[in-house]
Amino acid sequence: MENSFERIFLSRRQLLLSSGAALVAVPLRPFAASAPSSTEVATLKKFMAFSKLATGHVNLDETIGGQFYAALSGKDAAFAESFGNLADMVKSGGYPDVEALDAALTGNPLRDTLFSVIKAWYSGVVEEGTGATVYAFEKALMYQPARDVVVIPTFAFNGPDYWVAEPKPVSHMPQF
Repeated sequence: MENSFERIFLSRRQLLLSSGAALVAVPLRPFAASAPSSTEVATLKKFMAFSKLATGHVNLDETIGGQFYAALSGKDAAFAESFGNLADMVKSGGYPDVEALDAALTGNPLRDTLFSVIKAWYSGVVEEGTGATVYAFEKALMYQPARDVVVIPTFAFNGPDYWVAEPKPVSHMPQF
């Protein structure tokens, strides 16, 4: 009589067939995320417009901006209200740049909200410490001015995500 323990093991062929059947049975597309509401879309547009004024950069990534807004709101329960007040102030005040806005906010608690948005875009993080989530590393604004001559600090030899770029062609094939 065959040992019951030995019957548990599958042959490689049986394992491959059962794995393939499991893949066919499970849908391969990710779970559909719910579409953002019109309020969320309007808030993101307002945050991106404000971020462009606050940072002086016009080519900001909306995905990263949405993550920053969510993280800042999660970190501080009063952020959404403070940001709304600050964005309304910018809209009604007609500030030409962040320096004019900063001067107008001297002594105003909304200045901290301005600085938290600027800090997030430039550093790529919202919280400090070893447990901080990095939302933008390669696209953090602090690396952009010297990006053409300074490699972003990393342990990867050619910078972050270097493996996704097409390799340079070999001009002379080495002989071995």
